[in-house]
Amino acid sequence: MDIKKNMGSSNNNPNFFYKEMIITKKSLNENQLKLTYQKQLISDLDYKHKEWSKFVGS
Repeated sequence: MDIKKNMGSSNNNPNFFYKEMIITKKSLNENQLKLTYQKQLISDLDYKHKEWSKFVGS
């Protein structure tokens, strides 16, 4: 029973979240663009690898 009381009281703590963890919308958008770019590079590399393997296997 004491465990439930302690867990419930942590929800009322205004300093629950770390202050340095705030992410701005600009930062989020930049990270999304980087992720999209990295996915494209991986896709391109996978395609090139498949093409190269055709020549090596011949």
